[in-house]
Amino acid sequence: MPFISVQHLSGAFTPEQQKALIEDVTEAFVRQGGEGIRPAVHMTITEIASGLWASGGKPLTIEEVKARRAAREASAGGPTK
Repeated sequence: MPFISVQHLSGAFTPEQQKALIEDVTEAFVRQGGEGIRPAVHMTITEIASGLWASGGKPLTIEEVKARRAAREASAGGPTK
C-alpha cells in the first residue's frame, strides 16, 4: 500500500501546514485509488535540521528558505500557501 515520505527543513512549515499536507496528499491518493485505499495510505513527515539539506553541494538553511518565500510572496502580491 502507499507509503509517502515527505522531508523538509525544520521550521519551513507550521504544524498546521504539515497537517494540511497530510490531508491533501491522502486525498490525492483517494481520488486516484478510491475511498477503499484511504486506510492503507501511510505518510511520514521528517524535518531536516537547517544546513543538513544540500543541493549541488550547497547546504540549504532555513534563513534561505524564508528569504525565498518572502521573495515569492512579494512578487505574488501577498502571502502564498
